[in-house]
Amino acid sequence: MTTQASDDNLKLDQKEFAKMIVNSHRVSDELDPEAIVKRKLTIYLTAYYLAEKFNNLQDETFTSGLSTSQEYQKLLQQLQDTKFGDW
Repeated sequence: MTTQASDDNLKLDQKEFAKMIVNSHRVSDELDPEAIVKRKLTIYLTAYYLAEKFNNLQDETFTSGLSTSQEYQKLLQQLQDTKFGDW
């Protein structure tokens, strides 16, 4: 699910991350098949683009010259503050 780009740089494999999230999410069997597929697709795409956003933020954060602890805190804050619609 992850690859190591450099000693301090962690990259999420977007497809693998999205698959893992979809597989871990349970959808009610009471929904019609199309509703189930739409829900799973929404979850997959959201996870995929969230992983992409994480990778981009991580690249920006770890090239800023901050210490590892500061970089990590900045990255977490950016992920918390940034909403999907803001991308």
